Order: sequence, then C-alpha cells, then structure tokens
Amino acid sequence: MVNKAVSFKANRRVVVTGLGMVTALGLEVRENWDKALAGVSGVASLPDIYDKALPGAASSPVQAVAAVNERDWGRVTDEFPEYSADTMERRTMFTLWAAKKALTDAGLIENPISQRGRFGAVLAAGLGINRLEDIARWTGGGKFDLSGFSKEYHQVCGDSIIRNNSNRAAAVIAKRFSLFGPNATITTACASATQAIGTAFRMIRRGEADVIAAGGADSMINPIGLVFFVLLQAACPGSENVTRLCRPFDRRRSGLIMGEGAGIVILEEYGHAIKRGALVYAEVVGYASTMDAYQVTAPIPDGRGAAGSMCAALKDAGLAIDDIDYINAHGTSTKLNDEAETAAITTVFKERAKDIAISSSKSMIGHLLAASGGPEFIFTVLSVANDQIHPTINLTHPDPKCPLDYVPIVKRSKTVRAAISNSFGFGGQNASIIAKKPDV
Repeated sequence: MVNKAVSFKANRRVVVTGLGMVTALGLEVRENWDKALAGVSGVASLPDIYDKALPGAASSPVQAVAAVNERDWGRVTDEFPEYSADTMERRTMFTLWAAKKALTDAGLIENPISQRGRFGAVLAAGLGINRLEDIARWTGGGKFDLSGFSKEYHQVCGDSIIRNNSNRAAAVIAKRFSLFGPNATITTACASATQAIGTAFRMIRRGEADVIAAGGADSMINPIGLVFFVLLQAACPGSENVTRLCRPFDRRRSGLIMGEGAGIVILEEYGHAIKRGALVYAEVVGYASTMDAYQVTAPIPDGRGAAGSMCAALKDAGLAIDDIDYINAHGTSTKLNDEAETAAITTVFKERAKDIAISSSKSMIGHLLAASGGPEFIFTVLSVANDQIHPTINLTHPDPKCPLDYVPIVKRSKTVRAAISNSFGFGGQNASIIAKKPDV
C-alpha cells in the first residue's frame, strides 16, 4: 500500500464523521452523552471497583476514581481476545474499542483495504505503568538484579511499560484496522489528546491524508499512578460522598479525580466525506497550542499561555470572539487550574466571557490525563451537533474568583454555532481546538 505523491494544500476542509469512546459512564457514545446531559457521575469508590484487581486499594491515599467497571472491561476484552490474551493493557484495549466504534460510526469499518493508503492514526498516550511487582521482583538489598531480570524477562506484568511503549496503541489500531497512512503518538501530559486531534486536523488540511482516527487513551489507576498525583498535591483525598468530590470552579474544590478511558474521532476531508454520503457531525476549523514556560506543576496564574492557545485557534479558524457559544473547559477541580482558566477565558473574550456557556466534563468522567481531550472533544462536537450543553455537576458554591457561566448542575439547550475544547497540561502545555456547524 504505497501512497501516491500529493501536493499539499492549506485550505482543505476537515469534518468529524465518526465518534467512539470509553469512560466510566459507559462504552457507547449515546450512553455517555445521555448520562452527561443528565449530570450522572461516573466517580466511584476505589475499593468497590478494584478490591480484587488492585491489592491494597482500601489503604490507598486516593479513594475516589472514575474507572471503567469490571462488566464493561469484560466486554472490551471479549471483543479483542487476540490482544487481551497478549497483555491486557487497559490503555491499548480502550483504544481498540473506541477506534472500532468510531470507524463503524463513520461507515468506514468495511471500507476496502485497498482504499486505506491515505487513512492514518494520531493518538495521545500517557507514560505507561510501572508495576510495583516488577520493581520488587528483581530488587533486593538496595540493588537491581540485572542478571535475574534478563533471564526472567517473560515474567514482567503484561501491562507494564516494559512491554507497552507509548506508541503501541497507535501501532495496534493501525494494524487491526489497516490504517496505512500517517501514524503518530503524542505524549504532552494532559494536553496530549487535543494536540493529537489538532495534529491530525492539520495533516488532513495540508493533504497528507484523507481520513485519520485521532484522540487518545490512558489509564493510571494503579498504585504508582495514584501516589504520583498525591505527591503533586493535585489529587482529591476525600473518601465520603465520592460522586460529589469533583467540583470544578466550586470554592470547595480540593483536587482532581483520576479517570481512565479513551476518546477517538474520525476526521475526514470534506469532499471525501460528502462523496461517500457520510454523516457529518461538525467541521473542525481551528487549532493551536502554546507553552506557559513557567512551572512544571502549576499554570501561570494569569492564564496567558491558555489565552494564547485560544486566541491562536480563533485566528486559525478565522472566527471572532462573538462566534463562540460554548467552551468545554479543561476544568480539573484544582485550585490553581480553575482560576487560571477563568482568567484566560476572560482575557480572550473580555466582556463577552460572561455570556458564553462553559462546562467541565471532568466533573462526571474524571481526569483522563493524556486522553482527556478525546472524550471532551466528542462532547464538544455533540454540543455543536445537538445544541445541548452538559452541566458542570457539583457546582453548588461558585468560587467568586471564577465568576463565569459554568452551566451548574443542569444541562442547557442553546444554539451552539461554534465551540472551543480546551486542554491544559502539566509542564505548561496548552491546546485549544474549535468545532462549528458545517457550512453546506
């Protein structure tokens, strides 16, 4: 399958024709969307979910997570036994499920293999899992047993980073679904998935591909992953009323809730989509990313980096601030992020900031880390397509420092001509992507 040389064009239109996701709310896009509109929380008690699969869950400093339940996990592994028998790595399995759902939704799952030379994949992935069992097995007396490790390498846990590099998920779906075009993996903390979708958008716009599966998958609900965010003082330590602990923009917020899953969209060149009669959810019209260059574990307080990514995305889209009706916020429920994002939105949209509906998907599905921009962009696209906005749940005591319209508690019906999805990550990574109703 050799790509023919093409001349790059900067003005090709890009549309969304397929959606697929896995979150704590479920495995189907419709199920996720309906629950999000209803304000259903996917957060649950860690011991209740992982009592057997994660030894020591009851003593973890983090007791609330937005994890995929065992029933849904069983459905995912049953769907792809050839991969689940190999490693059972959650991140890769979530990617396979979401990619198949998205390709099926786009009507491309049965597309002839001979036509997939210009189909690609650009995915976000996190750092992978370091298993305590692997560290302990070959460590003794303060030293690592290199000789023993080399002889017993096959005993490494199936989902360990040693067996699963960050690019594995993108490589696996390329092989499984015959995506012979561009393939890339983005690992830029919590901005990764939005940067992956933005990169795919630019590839199609330039003419490098006609169809790209883009988004991300991640899972860090493991002892080291949980402790990492505790040490950063970013995770919520509460254990009571777990469904109410994630409170973006609420003055009582006390940290993020870890989530897991995947979100993948099918981006397609407009003419290619129309020619085959595809359903178009929305048009992607602008993308940008910036760097705070400030501090690894905190956003710059005035939000100038985040403001820069939104401004540049608007310029890329050729839109004005009056054209935006909705913002899917990064909204982590941490003290520093929510204030910085509020400042950034206010900087960009000025007086109009108070008229824009804004909500945080993380209040219901938790923080999917590298994958977070995937499901959040899907919710953004669905808002554009359906003129419905899901709420920010648990926002009962608005923070005076976050005085914008964060659509508290209850969904809202509103015409959404265009919307921004924001992702702002550790290290100062920022990314903003814009979807709008397609011009006929």
